[in-house]
Amino acid sequence: MKSLLHTLTLASCIAMPFSAQAEVITLKLYAIGIKAGTITINATEKGNSYAVNGRVTPSALLKLIKEIGFTGNASGKVKNGAYQSKKYAGHLNTGNRQSIVKMHWKGRSPVVDSYQPSREKRPYDIAPSKQVGTKDLLTAGYATFKSRSIDKLCNTTHNMFDGRRRSKITLGKPVIKGSIATCVGSYKRIAGFSPHDMQKRVNFPFTIHYVQQNDGTYRFNDFSADATFGNIRAIRK
Repeated sequence: MKSLLHTLTLASCIAMPFSAQAEVITLKLYAIGIKAGTITINATEKGNSYAVNGRVTPSALLKLIKEIGFTGNASGKVKNGAYQSKKYAGHLNTGNRQSIVKMHWKGRSPVVDSYQPSREKRPYDIAPSKQVGTKDLLTAGYATFKSRSIDKLCNTTHNMFDGRRRSKITLGKPVIKGSIATCVGSYKRIAGFSPHDMQKRVNFPFTIHYVQQNDGTYRFNDFSADATFGNIRAIRK
């Protein structure tokens, strides 16, 4: 279930130089063939700044099994088409634990303002100040799923930090067939995870499909991902 929530936040989850634009991404989520919930990402960009809100709402069926969910917001700067996190706040419930995180970035380094519940330091913990060049998971999710021109689609890496753990998304070059662009990628645990989590699984492959629009841009359509408990799939509504 923890892997599912990490995948969701990535999804949770179109800039013009002088005008504000918005993109709302709403996804129906399926896990091992059953409807698991809805992912909503609502983002705006203006000039060289962006703001994004994300929410994961479990289905009634999933709530019978475990009470999970996510709400978060992030903001930052856009520089040469790349997203740089400046602020992030998120509330995550995996069903086994809850966490409330607030962070900001000083330059390119994250600073954890608060992480609840607090706990004593563990041997595998990593220093936030050393996670230079990372972004929050919600920003990385938006950057991955937003509509783009073909020359800016996929073919990139997002290094991420959630306040305790470092991970990354790697996306290969898009493969075009007709109006469909396919990008193959992976989510990888890097550091800050428990030895048990690292021994269980490190790499989680996924595939994303985008559909070309009338203006030539490619709009996210669906993704499928390999989680510890099986395959999950999300389709844009």
